[in-house]
Amino acid sequence: MTATLGLDELLEYTDADRAKWRAWIEADPTRLEIPFQPTGDFPTIGSLFDHIFLVERRHLARLEGGTPPDSSGVPAGDWTALFEYGGLVRADFRAFVKDFDEETAASRFSFVLRDGSSMSMTRRKLAFHILQHEIRHLAQIAFAARLAGHEPPGKHDLLFFTEFA
Repeated sequence: MTATLGLDELLEYTDADRAKWRAWIEADPTRLEIPFQPTGDFPTIGSLFDHIFLVERRHLARLEGGTPPDSSGVPAGDWTALFEYGGLVRADFRAFVKDFDEETAASRFSFVLRDGSSMSMTRRKLAFHILQHEIRHLAQIAFAARLAGHEPPGKHDLLFFTEFA
């Protein structure tokens, strides 16, 4: 027996989780400044949200055969523009996977990462990675929020997402 969880279901789940985080940031935009990696690539959770959305855009560009952008172009601290950018990227990703047939999903392709290393995989794997990447980083954001004394918005595990059983 094969049990499956599809891209559509994971998209619904991550969209719902994004909506919780957006409302949480909207209620107090200073939360974008919660420390994440003070001496690392993502000093605040705002910079990690930017990374999540930019990676989705970069990988989508690869899936579409385009050139990945170097940045989101969103000014640090502009929560409205940040989540609007994330929403636009997600709409484009949804439009791409809407026509994702089995042949396209199973096709292999190669691309080069920022560090110059080459990758080769199926388009299905990269599409699932986009969502898994976000889920992993949102869990890190929840942990950082708790460490800073903020309760994250709601329950985030797939177990608690009731839109599909």
